[in-house]
Amino acid sequence: MAGKVVTLQEIPKAGDELEDYIAALFQASGHFVEKQIVESDPADVLELDIFTTDYGPEETVQRLIEVKGGNWGYTDLFKVVGWMKYLELQRGAFFVTKWDDRETAPGRMEPLGLDVVCFEDFTTAPQHFENKGFGSFVEPKLIDLWRHSYGVERKFFKTILARAKAGAQGARSAKTYYRQINNGTFFARTPEESLAMLYEAYREHPKLTLGYALELDGGTFDPHTPTIQSSSYQAALREGEYPELQACMYFEQRARLAILKAAVDYALANPDGPPEPVSEDGKWFFFRGLMYHTLPASFQIGMDWLREQPNFRRYATFWQQFLWGWGGFYLEDRKDEEFEWMSTYSGIPADEIPTALEAFDRFFPIAGDWFVTPGWTDVRMLKMVPMVFQGVGAHHRRVQYGLGKSVSALQVSAPYTHSDLARRINCAVNFLLS
Repeated sequence: MAGKVVTLQEIPKAGDELEDYIAALFQASGHFVEKQIVESDPADVLELDIFTTDYGPEETVQRLIEVKGGNWGYTDLFKVVGWMKYLELQRGAFFVTKWDDRETAPGRMEPLGLDVVCFEDFTTAPQHFENKGFGSFVEPKLIDLWRHSYGVERKFFKTILARAKAGAQGARSAKTYYRQINNGTFFARTPEESLAMLYEAYREHPKLTLGYALELDGGTFDPHTPTIQSSSYQAALREGEYPELQACMYFEQRARLAILKAAVDYALANPDGPPEPVSEDGKWFFFRGLMYHTLPASFQIGMDWLREQPNFRRYATFWQQFLWGWGGFYLEDRKDEEFEWMSTYSGIPADEIPTALEAFDRFFPIAGDWFVTPGWTDVRMLKMVPMVFQGVGAHHRRVQYGLGKSVSALQVSAPYTHSDLARRINCAVNFLLS
């Protein structure tokens, strides 16, 4: 495994690479990022490249992002303006890599709320991004980290598509689940509606990964299985094997993250608690209040806890960073230092990070704790985070601690910490290069 390296293009190519680069700029500057959102209609398809949410201290700013590597015109610009109108958004951005003799476009589009930005020189792109007022970077190296993370995300989905095409029932169900949580809930008009859809999708796939593992073991796919016995499942959890199961773990955690984000949005929209199922017109608030009270008791208990936290508005952003950037773990012997870094990136005070890490226990209670220490190691990890993403997090430490190409220089207190981190990095590298 030694010597294998995953490289990134300094100048991202048009298409997925460019889209990932733009998304990484927003992610690394503290935004919550959603990507490749599709609304299908019998006659038309609405495809959104990137959607960002900035949970600032005073207001929440949402922005629709479109990315074009070339061959763009005013038709494309007005299409985005139309999407903004449809989604009731005040702000959007259109990123290109060349002007195509349309240097006047920014001035014409600005009154419509659409920023037109050209990255002709990617060496100055982060500075240009900051100058445009989109955000600032505490650590510019995070940009490449998120590009790697998006590479894992894309490859997971491609893996599931390939397995589904080959006829695997678990993969077909996983594909449906991913589209429900990534696409369907996005277009819900209220947080209550989004939450209802998310929980319905969960009830259909409560044990997606384990159910698919049973199929790989030679049995029948069963997302409602009562068993916990599966050799494929254990290999995926402990060794990072079976990319299709790693992808399913990712989808399951994506669903939990989506619920947490909807909870934050709901708390911001209803700071005094859920609306009563009665209103002046007898319709709108009745529907909203009634829908809230049909949600699981665990969610309502979690909401009561969430509202008590002074910085809950940053929790969705923090958890997105923690899962897909930090790898869903922290180093126990360095937690004070790591919590300071997490604080700097997320905007949550360091002494509140341990409380923010309780969110899964509060919203998704299970037997035992969500966090475990797998043996004689300093790694304190969240259950069910794909080892490939743990590898991204281990690489993050290698960069963060200035370790160069090896983690062996890191001072540790537990004997297997070095091998645990190295194994996770190798898992991610092998997956991305496979």
